[in-house]
Amino acid sequence: MILDAHKGFGGEPSRYDICIVGAGAAGISLALQFDGTPLRVCLLEAGGSAYEPATQRLFEGEVVAGRYPALRDTRLGAFGGSTNVWAGWCRPLEPLDFEPREWCSAGGWPFGFDELRPYYARAHDMCGLAAFEYDPEHWAGVLGPHKLLTGDATFTNNTFHVQAQNFGHRYHQRVERSRNIDLVLHAPITGIRLERGACTAVRIRTLEGYECAIGADYIVLAAGGIENARLLLLSAESPAGAPGNAHGLVGRYFADHAYIDPGFLVLRERASLDFYRPWPVASSRGASSVRGVLSLRREVSERERLMHAAFFFHPRYESHRLFASDEVRAFLRLWNKFKRRAVPGAGWPYARRAAKAPHRVVLAMARKLLVGNGPAHRWRLRAMFETAFRFDNRVTLSDEFDRLGRRRARLEWQLGETDIENMRRVTRLFDQAVREAGVGHLELAFPDQPSDWRRATESGLHHMGTTRMHVAARQGVVDENSRVHGTSNLFVTGSSVFPSGGYANPTLTIVALALRLADHLKGVASG
Repeated sequence: MILDAHKGFGGEPSRYDICIVGAGAAGISLALQFDGTPLRVCLLEAGGSAYEPATQRLFEGEVVAGRYPALRDTRLGAFGGSTNVWAGWCRPLEPLDFEPREWCSAGGWPFGFDELRPYYARAHDMCGLAAFEYDPEHWAGVLGPHKLLTGDATFTNNTFHVQAQNFGHRYHQRVERSRNIDLVLHAPITGIRLERGACTAVRIRTLEGYECAIGADYIVLAAGGIENARLLLLSAESPAGAPGNAHGLVGRYFADHAYIDPGFLVLRERASLDFYRPWPVASSRGASSVRGVLSLRREVSERERLMHAAFFFHPRYESHRLFASDEVRAFLRLWNKFKRRAVPGAGWPYARRAAKAPHRVVLAMARKLLVGNGPAHRWRLRAMFETAFRFDNRVTLSDEFDRLGRRRARLEWQLGETDIENMRRVTRLFDQAVREAGVGHLELAFPDQPSDWRRATESGLHHMGTTRMHVAARQGVVDENSRVHGTSNLFVTGSSVFPSGGYANPTLTIVALALRLADHLKGVASG
């Protein structure tokens, strides 16, 4: 059933077995595991069924101590959450990502890859992906040829599955028809009611001023890497008294993936590099795709004490310096907002930047229209990097307030020197590998200086780490089952619980963790 808090509940809200805050990939995946069971579930969404400017302003915040996009542009408040603008790249974390790695401050997860393996397979179904298989040989009949560095000792060819899947659209009818799941739209929460270690209710306040409390036996925060921490911090008179914050860790260890266009791969012989393009796995409409990337081998990461990374290539038409210009990049961002591939609204800053060089924008769009796929000598490189989960990077509460009277989020984030040096080192290894293989060489797009790398780096908008998972309360906010330390019935799920994040986009792991939590809650709820 779908309700709207704008219209009230027609009386005192019901009490539920489980209340889930946030209807994005994590919240929807979690809620649907109880569909058709005796358990009554309430799924709360701050926004409506699609983007709304007034709701999106609730996600504005303050960014300090580093280059980072405006917070309102980094997540979306609507049914489906940020999957409304998700590019759909999926890959599990690597087994090494779950293990302790002292060289990058990764303390390890409370469990290993094998614990999540069955949930990853189920997450593939939730995300509308093909078979849970990432061996490139399995997809040899789908992926294009022209792989690079086959048999190389430093890099290996891997795959991503890709399906731009809006969870709100995909699961709307199923949620609407459910007899035991109530989705409540326009229901932002102002805090959690906590009594002697037990959470009794969440407090709702709508933009129209309607207020109520939703009671439940179990409460799960699934609102994203920034909002999960913010909501915990808002749930006490002072942050020090927030649930799970006995040791001051709520909001700490914020991390994001680093993306960068380091330059051009200049090949000795023209090649199409089709392996690194997305290819549909079937001819049917809506079929998911697979595509290749080049990533570091595990033994190289361990031997060289490097964080994970992967390389792929922009389309052939983007293999021109025009697409690296600030004006063209701003226009493409604006276009993505218009096409709802990025959070809509607040487009004027991008429009002003694009207008500074309209001729570049016109030439770039002409290339996009006229230059098709095919062999080329020069390919513009794209890289994704793991970054360290650093104690000083964190989400706190700002002194500014939103329309509901809640303190806004304040993000302190900055790449460390080790992050920058890791990017430089991995990229040099890539250049060395292609030279030794006789393939070609890498032509950097900027001087090889730390300051230039820092300026060229973009954030992946993958918010991780702010309620990190650890069996010990002194080292984490939630335990191995995602229960908030010091509480009996409050849980957190999503990328905020990641103790480390690898290089892969986090959504598949987010969904897998939500499915794992559902199994745990079924067990504890049944006694």
